[in-house]
Parts: sequence; structure tokens; C-alpha cells
Amino acid sequence: MRSTQFATRTVVLAALLLSVGGCSIDGWYPQIKFKRTVELQHPMQPGTTLAVSTASGSIDAAGQETGHAQVVATIIARAGSEEEAQELAEAVEIGFEETAERLEIKADRPRTDRNRSISISYEITLPRQSHVECNNASGSIHVMGLDGNVKAHAASGSVKAARVEGSVRLDSSSGSVRCEQVEGGDIRLASASGSVRLSKASNAGACDLHSSSGSATATNVQADSIKAGSASGSVTLTDAQAEAIDLHASSGRVKAEGITCSRLAAESVSGNVSVAFAPSAPSDVVVDVGATSGSVTLVVPPGFAGQVDLSAISGSVNVDLPITVQGRIDKRHVRGSIGEGSGRLTARTASGSIRIR
Repeated sequence: MRSTQFATRTVVLAALLLSVGGCSIDGWYPQIKFKRTVELQHPMQPGTTLAVSTASGSIDAAGQETGHAQVVATIIARAGSEEEAQELAEAVEIGFEETAERLEIKADRPRTDRNRSISISYEITLPRQSHVECNNASGSIHVMGLDGNVKAHAASGSVKAARVEGSVRLDSSSGSVRCEQVEGGDIRLASASGSVRLSKASNAGACDLHSSSGSATATNVQADSIKAGSASGSVTLTDAQAEAIDLHASSGRVKAEGITCSRLAAESVSGNVSVAFAPSAPSDVVVDVGATSGSVTLVVPPGFAGQVDLSAISGSVNVDLPITVQGRIDKRHVRGSIGEGSGRLTARTASGSIRIR
């Protein structure tokens, strides 16, 4: 037993000595880091689009009252020795490429292999009246304070935009997407693997949120139309106003509170659906809600008047409002009208109850 413990300690000690000495074990290579900073600027007219991309690192862009694009690029090179890492970092060349109404930050970098790597992070200030296009293969993107359109994509990392007046399109293949304090233009937020959130949007056009694996949440939104969906996660909408609202969850609940619209569609394949209209919602709203496996709860606008069609295949139907029923009364199917108006309410569930208040 004692000889076995001694042999184990010997192997561990040998591995530590090899790592300190810079040797490789089964393809693992120690890396020395060298950091280099590059600062540059370029005149930039209002209305110009700034484009920037990086394979690894972060991108932070902020609008200011300036007539230049100012860039601080942080280059981090990793290699087997300090000399090699420094040589690698100093071989990176960063500059501007200008075309009509477009200014692009370009990085010319040497080729690397599994034993050497380069990451480039950007901190950018630019005129407030500018458009931005950002692409990041591995790292986060943060854009703020612009009176212009924002387009940003991260293959692996989070994406966020704040205080923007213009159209916003943000997406991440693997990471969260956030947008807040945006005004005007269309809004599209998407994540293949991460949550999506929008807050404080006003005077927006078409607003579209989607997550393939994560929640989709919108709060305090005023737009022409709102669409939010999740393939695997919950969908939540709070304090929202639009002509049309469409909410869908394949695997998760759908919840909407304080909403005002003329047309609402809300559905969950596996989860409950809960909708509560704001007092200011029109009385002739057209509503279509459903759940395949879950209950449906709906608080209609005050003074709602129109046709009602409610059905639960496996569950009960409860209506807390005076309703004129057409045909025979069935606890699982209610068809009739509330008052006299052009509104329409359709609710259904295959497995769950329905309650209308």
C-alpha cells in the first residue's frame, strides 16, 4: 500500500515539474500571455456605419458627442514562451478601411495553431449619430448611446444594446441577448441557446423576440406589433401596448399582464397560459388563446363585449362574467356572447381547465 501511494505522488510531482518546465503532456501545452494595447482614431461623419469584428475578445461601443471613431484595441497573445507571445502580439496590425458611408476596423493577424492564440478586444467611442455592425466569434458585445441602427451577432457570448434610437437586431448562437431603453425602428432579438429580454421600448415598429433554448421576456414595450416565442422556456410580456400581440411557447408557460392590443394570440404546447388585459384595452379585442397541456386563465378588458367560444377536452370551463349561452350548457364547452359587441374570444385546452374573468 505504501509503495503504491509513493508511486502516485511521484507521478503527480513529475507532471508538475514538466508543466513548470514548459514541456507537453498528452497534447497539453502551457501558455505564456503577452498583452499589447493599440490606440487609433479616424474622422467619422454622422450617419456613417462602423463595422467591427473579432474572432476572440469583447466589443464595447458607445456613442458620444465627437467627430471621430476612437478605438482602444487590447491584443492578448498566448504562446509557449514570453518572446514568442510578444512576437505574436506585435505581428497584429489594426487599422481603418473606409468606403462610402462605411468605416471598418480591420485586424491583420498571423496564423495560429493549437499552441498559440490571439484575442483582440475593442473599446470604441464614436459619434452618437452612427450605425453599428458588430460580429464576435467568441466573446461579448455591448453597444450603447446611439442615435442609429445597431446590428450585432455573437457566435458564443452575450449581446446587449442600451439607449438606442433606431432599429436594433441582436442575436447570439450561444449566450443571452438584452436590449433596453430603445426608441423607434424595428427590434429583433434572438438566441439559439440563452434567454432573450427587452425592456423600455417605445415607438417601435415590429418587435420580435425568440429563444430556441431559454426564456423570452419583454417589459414596458410600445410597438406596432409584438411577437415573442420560445422553443424551450417561458414567455412573459408585461405592460405592453401594440396593435397585434403573438406569444408562443413550445415547452413552458405563457404569461401576459397589463397588455393593450386589438388582436392577441397566445399559446403553449406544454404549460399554462395566463393573460390579463390592462384597463385601457379596447372592449372589442379579438383573442385566441390555447394550451395543449395546461390551463388557461384570462382577465378580459373592462366592458368586453363579443362572441365567446371556450372548450376543454379534459378539464372544466369557468366564466365569472354574465354570458348568454347558445345551445345546451356543457361544463367542458361554452359558446355564447358577453354583451353586444364585435369582440371575439376563443380559448381551448386539451388537458387543463379554462377560467375567464
